[in-house]
Amino acid sequence: MGATKVVRYEHDRVYALEQSMVRSLLIIGDERALLFDAGVEEDDLMGIVRGLTDLPLVFCLSHSDRDHIANVSQFGTIYLHKDEEERFRKTGKAEGLELVTVEEGHVFDLGGRSLRVIACPGHTPGSISLLDAGNGILFSGDTVSYGPVYMFGDGRDMDAYIATLGKLKALYDKGDFADVYPCHNICPIDGACIEELIHCAKDLMAGVLEGVPA
Repeated sequence: MGATKVVRYEHDRVYALEQSMVRSLLIIGDERALLFDAGVEEDDLMGIVRGLTDLPLVFCLSHSDRDHIANVSQFGTIYLHKDEEERFRKTGKAEGLELVTVEEGHVFDLGGRSLRVIACPGHTPGSISLLDAGNGILFSGDTVSYGPVYMFGDGRDMDAYIATLGKLKALYDKGDFADVYPCHNICPIDGACIEELIHCAKDLMAGVLEGVPA
């Protein structure tokens, strides 16, 4: 399987496709499966997915940073947020693919499992998370992570990021999810860490904390 290691989360019908610093997530319903992101190293992701499920597959990008798009050419149709489309096209990876844009509230019905798109601008303009309220899970992309969240470079917006974290914390406080499955660092993590991220981001903006170069 080359660069990719498969990790199964027993109770959730979720598999992580781990590639050193980043993970893609395969989420399985009764009738369809969804792959969230396409890794940082070239590998036969479609072959790996087909070794785990033969259900019809939906492919969706959390955002278009280069460490999430290495294998997008294996998937003919790509779902992504409308505010990420231009940024994705600039990567040169969109040629020959059908791009389908989604917005806040779009639902991927996998059969017995629904994933609702949560727009999460900040890390990039069109970053999204997927909310699996039925199982109490947020698939957060890069927006929530117990570890570094990179906020330098093209498209980053700290004010938008803080607003996004506030929105996610409100969903957590309401009980829409308890666990977070991020694309980097420890997985899964407790959604309570969102409050810590808010404090960190606000303190950075206020000059109380100093950013650290990656």
